[in-house]
Amino acid sequence: MSRPSFLLAACFVVVAVGGCRSDPNKPLGLADSYVLFAPVAGKSDGALPVVRRLDIKDEAVQPLPRLLESSFAFEMVRTSYLVKQFVREASVDGQRFTATAQRNAAEPTCLVLGLERQPYGLGLALAQTFGGPQPRPHLPWIGLPADPSADKALVQTLAGRLATYVAHFVGTGGALTDAPAPSPVLVEGFRIAMETIAREWRVGTGPAGVIQVEEGSTAQREIFANVRENRYVLRPDGATPRDARDLLKDPGVAATVIYRMAQSRALAGRAAPEAFYSPFASNRFPPGISPAAILGTFRNFQAKLLGTWAAAVLRSRAPRDVIDLVELYGGAFPAERFEAVRVFVVTTYGATVEVGGVSTKAKDATRVLEELSDLTAEVVASKRSLREALDGNGADTRDKPGRASGRGQ
Repeated sequence: MSRPSFLLAACFVVVAVGGCRSDPNKPLGLADSYVLFAPVAGKSDGALPVVRRLDIKDEAVQPLPRLLESSFAFEMVRTSYLVKQFVREASVDGQRFTATAQRNAAEPTCLVLGLERQPYGLGLALAQTFGGPQPRPHLPWIGLPADPSADKALVQTLAGRLATYVAHFVGTGGALTDAPAPSPVLVEGFRIAMETIAREWRVGTGPAGVIQVEEGSTAQREIFANVRENRYVLRPDGATPRDARDLLKDPGVAATVIYRMAQSRALAGRAAPEAFYSPFASNRFPPGISPAAILGTFRNFQAKLLGTWAAAVLRSRAPRDVIDLVELYGGAFPAERFEAVRVFVVTTYGATVEVGGVSTKAKDATRVLEELSDLTAEVVASKRSLREALDGNGADTRDKPGRASGRGQ
């Protein structure tokens, strides 16, 4: 994370808890900001939850604000700003996002402590000193536990809740409930990937900056291990790839692919063509400085992945599964297509390209690496598709010389 991007983002976060506007037709605050709320007794006329604004200096809300200004939670709240800015500013093939999406993208990122809603809430009533609660029926918000300090893996919790909201926002083109629901596999996959990155994110220097492996719930630790060790791709025997269709239905597989793409320097560290950054760079970045450098490696990848996903939604080409997402990414950034396809093929042991995939055994590692490289090259050259095995065209080469198939070895 670069120093300029940290300073820029920190300025927005400080502004985030300024006053709430009294005009219900105007945004609650800056779009590039967050606001904290807590519920109060009563309901509004529209049965909306009544909430009051919290002061980030209040000890009762710590360590939430500190994490939102540092750590991986900082990256995720900034990601929410990025996708909202894309929806506000982007024009895709001459099309703009809907008025509903523009309205949602103009609001700050709202977090409510003590109200749980999955995947996110819609509509609040703001308590006022004078008069009744002010209804905001269309305001999206993210629910969090009432006592943040009691959560021993709060960074992961924050990352997961923000990721779920971001994936819904992107997957509906910002329209949320006024649009078809996004792919649940991709939404859940994105959440799992972000929680995994949150667990290993360094907030300092050296080993002391790593989130310790014993933190979090049993479920969180299991998710982390499954993604890191690529367990979601394998059958219960831990030795052979799963059926191609099963792979595409599992959010854990989508999470592992997204996680590995985010970790790839060839993807995350590569700048997109300058025109891509236009929605993000509007009145933000100094002239002559690469937007990718200012965003930093992780947010550069997030901008590319999520911007591509949102643009596909606007084109009525919303991705159904992780293959669609990989292909959309490769189509948007041709210079990165080979690496994006390679990450997917290697992660899935080629099991969606040819029936059975390749061997997962350590003794076959050298041969398998060559085979996966060949499969990747064939897909990139359009000699095969990433869905070859699903379409029934992927040859089962388990018994052919020179091919170490995953099954029967």
